[in-house]
Amino acid sequence: MIKKNIFIFQKNQQVNIKKRKTFILLLILFMFLIITTRAFYFQIFKFSDTDKRVDFTVNKEITEKPRRGDILDRNGNVLAMSVKKYTLFLDGKNIKDIDKIIKILTEFNIKLSPQQIQQVNQKKRNIKIIDDLDENIIEQMKNNKQLLVGYECKFTYRYIRQYPETKMLSHVLGRVNASGIGIEGIENTCNNHLSGDYLKIATKEIGGVKRKSIYTTTPNENLYYGKSVCLTTDKKIQFIVEQELREAFKQTKAKHAVAIVQDPYSGDILAMVSLPNYALSEKIKDLSVLRNYAISGTNEPGSTFKIVALAGVLEEKLLKPTDKIDCQNGKMEIYKNVIISDHEKQGVITLTQVIEYSSNIGTAKIALALGKDKFYKYIKLFGFDSKTGIELNGEENGTLKTTNAWSGRSLHTISFGQEILTTPLQTINSFSAVANNGLLVKPQIIKSINSVQQSTQSFIVRRVISEDTATQIRKILKGVVDNGTGKGAKIEGYTVGGKTGTAQKIDKTIGKYSKKYYVSSFCGMIPAMKPKLVILVLFDEPQGDYYASSVAAPVFAKIARRTMQYLNIPKDDIAKIKK
Repeated sequence: MIKKNIFIFQKNQQVNIKKRKTFILLLILFMFLIITTRAFYFQIFKFSDTDKRVDFTVNKEITEKPRRGDILDRNGNVLAMSVKKYTLFLDGKNIKDIDKIIKILTEFNIKLSPQQIQQVNQKKRNIKIIDDLDENIIEQMKNNKQLLVGYECKFTYRYIRQYPETKMLSHVLGRVNASGIGIEGIENTCNNHLSGDYLKIATKEIGGVKRKSIYTTTPNENLYYGKSVCLTTDKKIQFIVEQELREAFKQTKAKHAVAIVQDPYSGDILAMVSLPNYALSEKIKDLSVLRNYAISGTNEPGSTFKIVALAGVLEEKLLKPTDKIDCQNGKMEIYKNVIISDHEKQGVITLTQVIEYSSNIGTAKIALALGKDKFYKYIKLFGFDSKTGIELNGEENGTLKTTNAWSGRSLHTISFGQEILTTPLQTINSFSAVANNGLLVKPQIIKSINSVQQSTQSFIVRRVISEDTATQIRKILKGVVDNGTGKGAKIEGYTVGGKTGTAQKIDKTIGKYSKKYYVSSFCGMIPAMKPKLVILVLFDEPQGDYYASSVAAPVFAKIARRTMQYLNIPKDDIAKIKK
């Protein structure tokens, strides 16, 4: 009986073992089936999605802007540039020895504040330590084997716009905003060129090694840089003009001051100054200083405008330089008890002397001989009441009423620069047309972009007057400096031709011309008969002495003398010119 029971037990035990083996085998087969089925599912149905996730992990693409291009003067001197600056971060999670980090950073003159040390000890990540580190410092830190760059230390960078000459050409260069986008001046008008194309940077990690490739949507010779912009301005001439104008600006205590130097043949602006100016890298508190009065400051031009009526009568052959004009001893009633007067009383004098002595009455009679329609035509021909098209934002048109809106006094008063608003750039450009034998050219401030010349020759807008008329006007303007109101513009060894302008400003409180506020200006060319340069100097509301002959003309002379010396332009043969 006992043996029988033992046999039955052993037999049952064998059956149980066999069942367990079968169960385990079936379980293994079932798990294999699940794994195979899932793999098949991902391989066939989810392959595309999985591939994208893997590719995103291995291949990364980021978009960033290249270094902004430089702005240069005509001789290649850097006026604006972008410098890469770094920000240092610490990763408290990966720092095991804070004392070691403090010691290493001290070698680079970087000190941690108690708050930063506390953040490291609290194992915080991305702790900002310091801004604006130079690239050479970062390279030294990367080469320091005690620092685990990328783990303990991390860096980000940005480009900072710098202007080596601080305030020089501030209104021309303009500035960029916090995002590096140009918002004023050349920085604005050439923003697309200076910014360059966005870079797409692709990185691929293979076997733990990162490989980088860079490309853009449009071809670019240098992917890391925006295009450089070369201006027509000359840094040394700009320095001369700013220095002389600033000194006079302080003395006169004027509200604003402007000076422009132009090549009358190419239209190139060699210098352009508007005061007060500002430091380009500093935060602007008073936004009014951003206004470039050389192109946007409109005022009644006063007697510098007299060349327009003069040009008209000479071109139309209505009067000759030697013709006599009665200036009525300094007083003339013109319209409904409106009386115009001269600063210095004149009787019967020649047309040439009318301009030399700056007679308002004589000029009004010149305009009467021309007539309002022809006078209006020449005003427009000389470029007044329209933008010059210079490559700067904020340029004004000026203001000129059409002839059907003129009153009985308009023809008289516009002839000597009242009832019309002009910009300093329009004024100097009209004088350049006289210097350039009657051709009006477009003022230019950009010489080239990425060494590609903007224009191979001067952009001629139109012929305003004949060469003969232009020559006659230059002779008369020479007489203004030799014999008349422009004597303060004389320069030893050179002949100068030009015109003074002392314009009364409208007092808005009383709606009449002020006896206190004036705009004093002088615009001239040197040498007088074969000009190399045309220069304008203007002071808005000078205090005390306000006459252009003693305020603006002498500053012209100082600028012209130093500029001619710098350009090494030979002095005139005065004896030959007199002959």
